[in-house]
Amino acid sequence: MGYIEGMGNPERIDPFVSTEDEVEVDAETAAAIQRGIEDADAGRVITLEDARERMHQWLSKSSSPNRL
Repeated sequence: MGYIEGMGNPERIDPFVSTEDEVEVDAETAAAIQRGIEDADAGRVITLEDARERMHQWLSKSSSPNRL
């Protein structure tokens, strides 16, 4: 069964399991992932609602006004 066919059956897809033989990341990315894991393990997390609000604020600050 291919990926598309499996999408109709959510029990068959595990988003946390890679279908790639090997995933390579650079040292900086690996370190960032490790820091994230350590933060989560230590309870330094925010709610989904807070994350959405932060993203909204970041995007609002970085977007330029539409000038015609």
